[in-house]
Amino acid sequence: MSDIIVQDNFLNDSYFKTIRDYVLDYNNGSMSKFNWYMSDVVKPGDGAKIGFTQFVHLVYGYGEVYSDFWRQLNCPKGLFENLDPFTITRVKLNLIPRQSEIVETGMHVDIHWAPDVALTSILYMNTNNGYTKFKNGEKVKSVANRLVTFPNNMMHTGTSCTDEQYRCVLNVDYIKNDKSLTIVP
Repeated sequence: MSDIIVQDNFLNDSYFKTIRDYVLDYNNGSMSKFNWYMSDVVKPGDGAKIGFTQFVHLVYGYGEVYSDFWRQLNCPKGLFENLDPFTITRVKLNLIPRQSEIVETGMHVDIHWAPDVALTSILYMNTNNGYTKFKNGEKVKSVANRLVTFPNNMMHTGTSCTDEQYRCVLNVDYIKNDKSLTIVP
């Protein structure tokens, strides 16, 4: 049995389009007001090895909110309500521009120091021919509004795409709320 859970149409369609449009500026048709920052793909120096870099937008990390996008995710019926986290470690958007061939960015875990109960969820912001690949060989295709969830310590890699302008994902690292536990004072 796989520890990889794939959920299509994870968010209400209207809400998904709202957050997608906020990030990717689908409706404006002009320059986006959403800030992206150039970054090495997985760790320093990786971009040069694979021939490109990615753009990132850190929403939350290290106990701090870095982006107004947090409010879009933390609203009633929003992403966080659907994920039901006990605590969140990091929320980050990754955007990789189209390449002439699909390139895997490198096997990694998102948060090396996370406890074994930590999870990673990836929400695909657009449909393209990129994918997430796991060390066991399993692949999850990039389909808009698809969520894949797996243990944080599971090695995985993202990719570029060749059929769209970019591949964009929202990465959430967290510990799920466990309602079966009882806290005794």
